Amino acid sequence: MDLSVILDGWAYDEEDESRNVRKVVGVDGKMKVQVRIRSGLMQWEMEGRPDGRKPFGRASMLDYCRDFVTRPARDKHRECRSLTQELEGELVVEVLDYHRRCRALFHLGDYARALEDALHCLETLDLIRDHCFDGSMFSYDRYRPALLVDRARAQMLLCIQNNDMRMAIDALSRGIADIECFYTDYEMDEHLADCSERQVLVDLRRSLRERHNIPLNDAELLQSLRTEQEIAISKENYEMAARLRDKIKVIKQRISGPE
Repeated sequence: MDLSVILDGWAYDEEDESRNVRKVVGVDGKMKVQVRIRSGLMQWEMEGRPDGRKPFGRASMLDYCRDFVTRPARDKHRECRSLTQELEGELVVEVLDYHRRCRALFHLGDYARALEDALHCLETLDLIRDHCFDGSMFSYDRYRPALLVDRARAQMLLCIQNNDMRMAIDALSRGIADIECFYTDYEMDEHLADCSERQVLVDLRRSLRERHNIPLNDAELLQSLRTEQEIAISKENYEMAARLRDKIKVIKQRISGPE
């Protein structure tokens, strides 16, 4: 079929990316996501795998590979199998497809489905991490910070729709903490200040807090006091560090509750 029939009247918009995404009903009666790109068009299923395939009869490669790694291993001393290099490759392709559809769903305002796609991708990376074929996990896990941003944004927007600003802030804080853990796990703490994904969530959290006048919760206050204490110690201001230590103790007791 000549795609010009579809593309006539739908020009690619360089300024507003949201105008390049739309929902349509397919000839099978199911909803599709269409994305206008400069050179043509991409189309994905709204439900299930974006390409509509069912690998090995399963809903996704993630589902198939979860079963694969839990089958009895050839090595009786191992509880689970490792993924094969081919299966890892298929999983990464699936992650990229889900990630691209996730971004399109944000433009459509379908935050629940965007969250599902982000979680699917993160669960896939978890599976690869635990059963990696050759141990080169970072080559795959480098996508994690971007996916953590997608998860946090989707959760935040769903909370805002429910008028729960406190939970929206908490969703962003979890995303920030998970990105920080990612950098710590890979011993890249010195590069955290340059992490654009973390900064996106920090800026969103600050903006949301200022717009709705939401104060720091105890966990955020505790983190802030600990940072101030570290600075005071580094400057050998031990009197200030002691006062901060007392404040930290009070907050920790409040968080843990009465014994």
